[in-house]
Amino acid sequence: MLLSALAGFFTGRFVSGMPNVEVRLNWWWKLSTFDFFIASLLVAEYILPAESLPISYSAVPPRSSIEFLRQISFVKQVFTVCVLMFPALAISTVIGDIPAILAASYVPAMIIVAFIACTWGTAVDLSPTLRKVGWKRSLMFPVIILLVLLMTLIFTISSPKIGNTIFETAIGRTIFTSLLSIPLFLYILEVTYRLVKKDLAEGRLMEDPKGEDTIKEV
Repeated sequence: MLLSALAGFFTGRFVSGMPNVEVRLNWWWKLSTFDFFIASLLVAEYILPAESLPISYSAVPPRSSIEFLRQISFVKQVFTVCVLMFPALAISTVIGDIPAILAASYVPAMIIVAFIACTWGTAVDLSPTLRKVGWKRSLMFPVIILLVLLMTLIFTISSPKIGNTIFETAIGRTIFTSLLSIPLFLYILEVTYRLVKKDLAEGRLMEDPKGEDTIKEV
């Protein structure tokens, strides 16, 4: 919580000197999203590490992606991230003089970033296969982002009214940033679920790079 408050203080101080609201907002959401990402990885690595999750004690591979999320305590991870990030968002918004309604429009996308980071960070700790081929799978990230941006650009050009609604209203920003983030999460969920399921079925879950089991006896 202290680190969160410090991150919010420095983020707010950084953007507070910018005279234009749009410029402040632009830097604020980028820095806050980065803070969300880092907080999610810290939660997945230290607060709710892979060896403490139900999936590490399961001998049966998850039968669906929903069951996979349940076995990695997905809701608990994301909730923990949101609680830890609340001081950062509140402090940075006040110090940075960011309008609350505009700040709130970016929060859903930040939470989806937590979805992505928690799922990916946990799966990397669980799956030796993902640690080996994860960089190849991540090449799809910019492709997905570019496709969403391209679709948005097409809608904007074909209908300027839609473009103004998307980029100049709070609800439009919420929809746009969420649509940009959701495909990334769905892709990462599919990749991580499939590889973790494969390693669990082969008895290789939580192996280190040398092929040794990292689960400690209790």
